[in-house]
Amino acid sequence: MILPREQEADRVLGYYGADALPAIMAMLERQFAVLHNRAQVLLGLCGIIISTTGFAGRNIAGTGPWAQGLVLAGIFLILLAAAVVCWGVLHLRWLTMQTGQTTRQWLITSLAYRDLKTRSYRISLLIMLIGLTAYVAAIIIMLRNPHSAPNYAPR
Repeated sequence: MILPREQEADRVLGYYGADALPAIMAMLERQFAVLHNRAQVLLGLCGIIISTTGFAGRNIAGTGPWAQGLVLAGIFLILLAAAVVCWGVLHLRWLTMQTGQTTRQWLITSLAYRDLKTRSYRISLLIMLIGLTAYVAAIIIMLRNPHSAPNYAPR
């Protein structure tokens, strides 16, 4: 069960105290750092897949129309995942820019911002996994039909 944002804010304030804004900010900064690190890993995976497509994509797509469509769909989805993670997670708005007249209001606004970034990360991860699945399906087609590959030379 996920704790509602208001209850999470109350828990944080109960643990740190309403006057401990620097400690609360540090806790949130650590959470954002974890999220940003995971986003960078996802972006790195997208880069590897795009690079691999540059080397092998033509051979895979040359296997047939299904492989070609799957490679194209896969690379499109990988690029979409990279765009979502860049815009949704790596896009910056500083904690000091968050609104709120009280520490609790500020915390709720900051938690909402964190949750928005987390949702963007999860969406991007899902898109990347679907794209990777399409890409791997195209590779499977190529491996099952090696004689159809454009650079195949029988021995």
